[in-house]
Amino acid sequence: MTKKTHKANAASSDKLFVIGLDDSGKPRGARFAECDNRVVNAALDMRLSCIHPASTVFAELAMKLPQGRLYASGKTFIPNIRRDLYDKLTAILAQAGDTSQVLKLQKTPDQSGQASGTPGKSVACISPAIAGLPRSWASVGVGHMVLVHESAEDGWWEAVVIAREDEVLTLRFRDYPKQPTFVRHLSTVALVNPGPD
Repeated sequence: MTKKTHKANAASSDKLFVIGLDDSGKPRGARFAECDNRVVNAALDMRLSCIHPASTVFAELAMKLPQGRLYASGKTFIPNIRRDLYDKLTAILAQAGDTSQVLKLQKTPDQSGQASGTPGKSVACISPAIAGLPRSWASVGVGHMVLVHESAEDGWWEAVVIAREDEVLTLRFRDYPKQPTFVRHLSTVALVNPGPD
């Protein structure tokens, strides 16, 4: 009885789907049994879209995606997929009535602050030495620097906003760019004094 209940819960758990085009324009995609921040961060770093939760129509077709892998080291494997499957999945997401929630990085700003679609470009941090730091939580955007609390022992650290979806920020430590990205709610970050107008 317990085993059957466990299997039913596993089958009904929210799944995470990842699709997108890699830097060479090849479609990639995978399905994961549950939503994991490490998978989301890896997918966003690859400029892929994460779909969670997915609409019933999308989820049914997305079950044709190969099973993705999350290794103990934290690395994620998202394989190549057929172009026709990718096209069908993106068509579902583009439909007006689809209720799937899609998380993806927006275009990153270049050094002049204009949007740039060039893959591989890093997000430029708006330095505290210049005007342009956010003056309120509502104005926090891509490229802004904020402070995040790591722990009681480690204190607060500067982080750069990589993406913003409503009140959820995807961040990267400013001084440690090789560390993985992470997600925090807007209400948990602190603002740096932008100085006078």
